[in-house]
Amino acid sequence: MKAIIIGAGKVGFSMAELLSSENHDVVVIEQSRERQRIVEESLDVQVVYGSGSSTSVLEYAGVRSADLFLAVTEYDELNMVACLLAKKYGVKSTVARVRNPEYLEVRDFALNEIMGIDLIINPERVTAQEIFRIVRNPEALSVDYFADGKVQMIELELKEGSPLLGKRIKDLDSSVPYNIVSIARKHKMLVPSGEDVFQLGDHINVMAQTLEMREVKKILGFQSRKVDNVTILGGGRTGCYLAQMLEHIRPPIQIKIIEKDLFRARMISEKLDHTLVIHGDGSDYQLLESENVSSSDIFVAVTDDDKINLLCALIARNLGAKKTVCQMKRTDVMPLVNQIGIDAILSPRLITAGAILKYMRAGNIISVTLFGEDRAEMLELLAQPGAKAVGKALKYVRLPMGSVIGAVVREDQVIIPDGNFKINPHDRLMVFSLPKHIRRTEQLFLNGGGR
Repeated sequence: MKAIIIGAGKVGFSMAELLSSENHDVVVIEQSRERQRIVEESLDVQVVYGSGSSTSVLEYAGVRSADLFLAVTEYDELNMVACLLAKKYGVKSTVARVRNPEYLEVRDFALNEIMGIDLIINPERVTAQEIFRIVRNPEALSVDYFADGKVQMIELELKEGSPLLGKRIKDLDSSVPYNIVSIARKHKMLVPSGEDVFQLGDHINVMAQTLEMREVKKILGFQSRKVDNVTILGGGRTGCYLAQMLEHIRPPIQIKIIEKDLFRARMISEKLDHTLVIHGDGSDYQLLESENVSSSDIFVAVTDDDKINLLCALIARNLGAKKTVCQMKRTDVMPLVNQIGIDAILSPRLITAGAILKYMRAGNIISVTLFGEDRAEMLELLAQPGAKAVGKALKYVRLPMGSVIGAVVREDQVIIPDGNFKINPHDRLMVFSLPKHIRRTEQLFLNGGGR
């Protein structure tokens, strides 16, 4: 596949890195000489200097033969115009990063259809959606849904006092079906076996039927708790989107936004219906204390400044906030930040890249979720008739050591498979895989591999 990426910022760089690692033909178009140099020195891709809205630049980059076109610069208008031109050149799939909500709220016509955009991705909105899922599942570090919401995967941390510590996976209560598809331990992602023993600090990804996940969490020693009070630091787009989502929770919860910029505070106060907007500096310890952050069930820091987010989340935790969620744009420091006690660290860059990845997979791969420092993937795919693994019991399928089937949906039934489960054609599979095993895993279930 040939992919053209407009913009070598954080998202563009991540997508170029990911696609080139899968041996796709990648061309990056970038207007900054500095960013051009960084990409050329770091990645095995072609870099073209120029604007994505220039037809001569697009033609030089080979737009006529491109299969995928990603426009992810900081400028919405440039991204949309670039996608419009790409469509005119015959590119099949176009993706544009569009951040301005005014472009997304057009009612009289579909902007994406007029501009030739197959997928509009809004980084702030997808980040807010991720945080919203955490608010709805406060004991989890992250939450994902598959098979149209029928299957849920949550990330849980094993802390002091967890009944799982020292136990082998095969000795756990399995009265309600579930699968532990991965363990993140000391910055390494593991696909566990029944003999693996849980350790303090392990992050486990648990997959189960959505309707049974509450019971699964109880079995594993995690009690669901109610969220009544959420404090948001930062009234930017992410904070505002999140507050709007939270306002629809029933029964209603208390929502508070702390915003340093007075004009912005007044603007979002007019836009939101049931959210208390406070004008103030969230890094001011006395302000957080006076605003009773200690009573917050969840404190969310989503300003544009990583240092402020980190500092304020730590202050909120020390004041007594029950859970802290922190946005970090610099992914290189996330492993260090995880060690200082913040409950959930979110990267808009990785979340946006994952959302694009879900869209761009071809064939019978329905979606892909990208997570972890090792860039592991949760593939949601349809087993094709005649594929190697179809018609066989799982115990006879030679899955790579770095892959595991977490759940299967057959018609409307969710199945947590064991070794005796036999895969039928058109089964919908949720498959966790480490990067180096993804291709081999796909080839077991898809005729021709799928990519």
